[in-house]
Amino acid sequence: MKKKLKNLSALLVLALCLCCFSEQLAAQQNQTIKGQVKGMEDNLPIPGVTVQVKGSPNIAVSTDKDGKFQLIVNSNTTVLLFKSIGYTEKEQQISKSGEMEVLLSPNVSLLNSVVVVGYGTQKKSLVTGAISSLSKKDLEVPGLMRADQALQGKVAGVTVMMNSGQPGAGVSIRIRGIGTNGSNDPLFIVDGYPVGDIESLNPRDVETMDVLKDAASAAIYGARGANGVIIITTKKGIAGKPRIDYEYYYGMQNVRKYIDVLDATQYARIQNEAYFNSNLPLPFAEDEIIKMGKGTDWQREVSYKNAPVQSHQVSFSGGSDKSTYNTSFSYFNQDGTLAKGKSNFERYTGRINTEQKHLDGFLTTGVNLNFTNVKRASITTNSGNAGPILSAINMDPVTRVMNDDGTFAISRYVSQEVVNPVARTYYSNGTSGYSRFNVNAFGELNILKDLKLRSTLGYTLQYDVANGYTPIYYLNATNFTLASGASKSSAENKYLNFENTLTYTKTLQKNTFSALIGNTLNTGKGSNLSGSKNGLLYDNPDFAYLDLAKDNLSAAASGGAFHSAFLSYFARANYDYDGKYMASAIFRADGSFRFGPKNKFGYFPSFSAGWNVKKEDFLKNTNWINFLKLRASWGRTGNDNIGDYRFVSTINTYARNYYFGPNTQFVGASPNAVANPDLKWETSEQSNIGIDMEFMEHFSATLELYNKKTKDLLVTIPIPLYVGNGAPVGNAGNVSNKGIELSLGYHKKFGELSVNLNVNGAYNKNEVTYVGNANGFITGSSASNQMTDVTRMEAGQPIGYFWLYKTKGIFQTQSEVNNYKGKDGNLIQPNAVPGDFRYEDLNGDGKIDNLDRSNVGSPHPKYNYGFNLSMNWKNFDFNIFFSGLAGNKIFNSLHRWDLPTANYPTSVMNRWHGEGTSNTFPRVSTGDLNGNFSKPSDFFLEDGSYLRLKNLSLGYTIRNLEKIKVKTLRLYATGTNLFVLTKYTGFDPEVSGSALGLGIDRGNYPQPRTFIFGATVGF
Repeated sequence: MKKKLKNLSALLVLALCLCCFSEQLAAQQNQTIKGQVKGMEDNLPIPGVTVQVKGSPNIAVSTDKDGKFQLIVNSNTTVLLFKSIGYTEKEQQISKSGEMEVLLSPNVSLLNSVVVVGYGTQKKSLVTGAISSLSKKDLEVPGLMRADQALQGKVAGVTVMMNSGQPGAGVSIRIRGIGTNGSNDPLFIVDGYPVGDIESLNPRDVETMDVLKDAASAAIYGARGANGVIIITTKKGIAGKPRIDYEYYYGMQNVRKYIDVLDATQYARIQNEAYFNSNLPLPFAEDEIIKMGKGTDWQREVSYKNAPVQSHQVSFSGGSDKSTYNTSFSYFNQDGTLAKGKSNFERYTGRINTEQKHLDGFLTTGVNLNFTNVKRASITTNSGNAGPILSAINMDPVTRVMNDDGTFAISRYVSQEVVNPVARTYYSNGTSGYSRFNVNAFGELNILKDLKLRSTLGYTLQYDVANGYTPIYYLNATNFTLASGASKSSAENKYLNFENTLTYTKTLQKNTFSALIGNTLNTGKGSNLSGSKNGLLYDNPDFAYLDLAKDNLSAAASGGAFHSAFLSYFARANYDYDGKYMASAIFRADGSFRFGPKNKFGYFPSFSAGWNVKKEDFLKNTNWINFLKLRASWGRTGNDNIGDYRFVSTINTYARNYYFGPNTQFVGASPNAVANPDLKWETSEQSNIGIDMEFMEHFSATLELYNKKTKDLLVTIPIPLYVGNGAPVGNAGNVSNKGIELSLGYHKKFGELSVNLNVNGAYNKNEVTYVGNANGFITGSSASNQMTDVTRMEAGQPIGYFWLYKTKGIFQTQSEVNNYKGKDGNLIQPNAVPGDFRYEDLNGDGKIDNLDRSNVGSPHPKYNYGFNLSMNWKNFDFNIFFSGLAGNKIFNSLHRWDLPTANYPTSVMNRWHGEGTSNTFPRVSTGDLNGNFSKPSDFFLEDGSYLRLKNLSLGYTIRNLEKIKVKTLRLYATGTNLFVLTKYTGFDPEVSGSALGLGIDRGNYPQPRTFIFGATVGF
């Protein structure tokens, strides 16, 4: 027995020794790898990254909230594999020290990206609607004053035009064409809160921007989704160590292009010729002309060279697993390239986004706070006849800027609204601005594993103020003041938004169901007050107060108020089978204060489906196709942005006074227009077919075909004259938009060089299909006081097409004039002489009148496109971006043709001045009996197509400067609006406008060319 125990003990000792030896051997054969994983673009840590040994998926760990990991591997292991949703998979060699820093690049694949779909998010691979997205990288472009500017040229089917180059000017965004003669602006949703404008939003605060283009996507927003929806998500905090980021840039701006007009010598000779052709004495002697030289270049006199633009931005972010925060402050200041000191924009913003988890994730709460203060000064632009820009173009170059005595010079040749533009800007005074506070708070309950209840309460308070000062001045006989004056206006607006949603999601094997129901209540109220008065005690802007003005007879005041209310109920159901078959249905009911009891509510359904063809057996082994999805959708959306209380007859007291008795006058009142209680919603129905594809590992493509029909547009309904009131407004107009969109992408790494190329383009056809008033058309906009109704809305034509006379060359001889006769043998143009335009008698009645005007061009671009190339090599980054439009016309109304002594464009040098000298530019004269320069004709119409180099940038990034505690330092230089290829002769071919005023250039503020230098620092 003792022998057995002795043997057993020996075995145990041997086993123990073997275990110790094997552990020691294993320890010698294993190694511990430590490291941190960060994002390539922002150098922020990435939690939840899977870190595994290449070829051994069972040997793996995940990074913690700080992106750090620790992994024990065999000493023979040389490569680790890093995987994370939303990032490109990466292999990296293990360093000799065992310490690793790994940078992951974002993965643009449809398989991984997530988009915001309205009241939720969804994987892009499962989306069945037409949704395009921009990331924060698209928005981090220096010089962006507004976040929506980043959409230009980046999203197929979205046309973005700057309303003006003036600091603080807004943008015009049209998603899949113009569908109404009213407002065509899309709906903006910021962190779930509907807003009318995003000027107050700092572009650097934006994380993503998703554009809902088809009705199936936008129907979840019902009555406000007819013009498309843009959903903006601001940056949130990320769990981990606190991080501080600071950015500063400074730029110099200049006018990119000046209008080519005559210098003093050319002007004098052309004026002499005009007077000679009119049998009048010549205004300039030859010896006087010889001494003139170039004269005054008015455009350069009013320009501000190297106008500064600058921005400061600082943000603080961080948090834990239970609480995160992101706080930012920014300052933006931009001076205009015209009228130094009288055209500028200044904005301060502050934002706090927080989110907390309570009760082990049962309750999640969050608050988004935003404050904005804006101040601006601006000059008159795009006014038709007045303003310093039109004066700078049309003022004669013979007149000097200043007289010898220091006063502003006054022209002896040009009058009316054309005045010394330097003096005009000097006497321009006035500022405006606002302060806006917005808070949006939410609470979300995880009632069950698959059931969530979310409530959101948002509140906005805004104060607007504007101050004006008019000094005593004399610019010419029709532009002067005899007394100084002051004006002031203020407004207070409040908005409340309350939403509740209940979401249920369930997965059963390969089947995934989700459902959403909710309701929204949105209210608003506000008031405004304005007043003005002349006779200031001191002609000084520092004393421009109403109580210091003593001319009581000039005093005027007005005020008003508004109330609004919207109530909505909505539901959505989604289904997908194994990511192969997808379907979605939406229904929304909206009630609006803008409609009477009969049509208070509108109903907006949509249906969509998708098929991931790649998951079918017949394509599984087709390796060159990585992803292929087919989509189809139909939906109905609405537009209630038609004006307030148009279904009732409002009362007006203006010019309604009457006499009762011999000499007693009483204040009277009468209805403005006949009521129409049957007024209802404008509705838009849209069908869409889409294809999403990724192929050959590095290429992607998205194709969209759509047909959008908008009906029940508001049209003035004619009534008999004996009614005595204004005509009512009714639903009697339809518009169609059909188009195709294509987006292409290429993404690949060549060693340390990564290349991202994105190209997009779209075609859209706009057509009015019905106008239900007596005339069969709606009169559009005027180009100036002299050229009226140059656009029109009519069935069978694009909305707001150019309704002009057609020219057919120039009469070269008197015999040509005499031979241009009607059927009755009379001269068609009896006032014409050689050198005048020949107009086409389209209806053949032997005379030229409005019946001979027709569609000679459309202001709507048929094509919009963009091209973006970005490259990264080691620490360098490079980006170049082009955008453009094609197929549209512009009515050039920059020149005061009605004033024969105003300056001319240099194209007048190719005028007709004898038989055979020109067939495109008519003769000059002081009279215009033939209407060469007064009849709105195709002579004033130009090609508005363009290709713009929108942005060119180069940057260099330095990482981990431990001595000064800097994680990242990026230095960059950027140029914007560097050149434009176009045939248009105005300042800029980007001429926006309303539905019936699009493409009319009345003197728009030119867009600047800007060079920016900046730095971003992350701590």
